[in-house]
Amino acid sequence: MQNIGYHYSYLEVDLGIIRQNFQNLQKVCGDRKIIPVAKGNAWGQGTVPVVSMLFDTLGVDTVALAHVAEAVKVREAGYTSQTIMILSGVPLHAIPYVVKYRLLMMVYNRETVDALSKAVREAGIDSFPIQIKVDTGFHRIGVPMEGLSELIDAVLAAGNLEIAGFCSHYADAYNIGSEKTLEQYALYKEALALIRSKGVEPKYISVGCSPNVDWPEDTLSTHIRVGWGYIAYTPAKGFEDYHGNLAAMSLRSFITDIHELKAGDTLGYSNVVLDKPTTTATISIGYCDGLYRQLTMHSAPLLIRGQHAHYLDESMDQTIIDVTGLDVHLGDEVTIFGKDKYSDMVLTPTELAPYADGSSSILHLYLSDRVARIYTDSMSS
Repeated sequence: MQNIGYHYSYLEVDLGIIRQNFQNLQKVCGDRKIIPVAKGNAWGQGTVPVVSMLFDTLGVDTVALAHVAEAVKVREAGYTSQTIMILSGVPLHAIPYVVKYRLLMMVYNRETVDALSKAVREAGIDSFPIQIKVDTGFHRIGVPMEGLSELIDAVLAAGNLEIAGFCSHYADAYNIGSEKTLEQYALYKEALALIRSKGVEPKYISVGCSPNVDWPEDTLSTHIRVGWGYIAYTPAKGFEDYHGNLAAMSLRSFITDIHELKAGDTLGYSNVVLDKPTTTATISIGYCDGLYRQLTMHSAPLLIRGQHAHYLDESMDQTIIDVTGLDVHLGDEVTIFGKDKYSDMVLTPTELAPYADGSSSILHLYLSDRVARIYTDSMSS
């Protein structure tokens, strides 16, 4: 393990696996080029280290993030020439920062066009690239088909905006052959034809995401936005054999105390009453670190020395677990998810999802900066 200094827990990230995952998916994407999505602090793994690997090692020239704040970190790390897409809606007050940091944002209403054009003009820039987002059925952000022509005309009339991208998003992306998806793809096709009829040929044309990398019916897109499929892959139902990809993350903490308790003893703020003699261990992570509380509420498993322990009670900074009958010691590393420190056993976020409201991603998206991130590369020669 790398030196984690004074941190009480750490997320181990294998950049080599992420890199190999990306390459595996690019092989099955055909002519479409992957736009890697690294939003949400790179799914909890650290925006700048992961994006740096994409730019420096893989030679990627475009990444997608969700917030301007994420993109600013990348720009200030020295990556000033690469394209950074912003995928979510940008509040009007943040638009001047889109211009300052040269970000490729989505435009989907007249107010955004006007605010962006004004910011570009005030910055003294002659031409600024944008993406048009069309709502084909997701109904999150996007211009409806009936308003697309007017929006395109507004962008072109602004005089300082260039349509560099066109995109949409499937509402039923995990069921790619569904009637809903086919209807959306038909609207996507219609929207692209309308844009082209106005003399515009976008550089970036995309609609799909991770579950759609090998969908042959998409013959229109130049790119595909891929997020969890390369960066936070875990073998979920239907994706157990996902083009050879592997999980890259392991979250671990440490045992700081061990107690032998009797039936009737209580634990923590929740005043949990033990119904039998129990050996408990306290670990140095809590919900302030981003340890998802539902794991504790549902007595989810953890790994220690190739053995399963279970949660009992959680507070902001510390968590009590049941280690009755297990061979554990003060200072042992406890694996919340990922590969056990002491054996070949693995506990995947997918296995923990039933204990966490059905979501596996939430287990690492909530991790705070108190959790150290350390980076390895198992694929380096």
